[in-house]
Amino acid sequence: MDERKAKLAERLVQSRQDLMTTLGGMPSSELAQRAVNDGWAVQDVVAHLASAERGHQDVITALLAGEDTHQPGFDLDVFNEREVGARRAMTMEEVFAELESSRAATLALLNEVGDDDWDRSGYHPGGFETTVEGSFRVIAIHEKRHAREIRGALNSQ
Repeated sequence: MDERKAKLAERLVQSRQDLMTTLGGMPSSELAQRAVNDGWAVQDVVAHLASAERGHQDVITALLAGEDTHQPGFDLDVFNEREVGARRAMTMEEVFAELESSRAATLALLNEVGDDDWDRSGYHPGGFETTVEGSFRVIAIHEKRHAREIRGALNSQ
């Protein structure tokens, strides 16, 4: 694995460890009840991370294929609410399984990136231009931000 891939893989591993440490030891019932933000429980935030990572994979795949990633009329908030809502009937174990599966797919996708692919660019659904490398970074940053948000909610209750 080249140095760039190794650094990105390490960031992804660290962000996941940070999240799992934050969630460590909490019973599933508490994860489903404990509020974090805007009506989302901890379980909802974890479900959001799993679904968002799938979305990031779609962006990266499109960038690698040279496809246009701009989606006129796309509303990220509506998308996130719909994705989280679709996962509310899932058990915490199912949410964790999706989270694990999405990360495995991200790491497999990272392994496929060639030396000439890193700077392929396009529009990110979050409203900014990004590259293949930047999209992998966003996955880790996004996860760390939500882990920090969960810690804040847990510490304030």
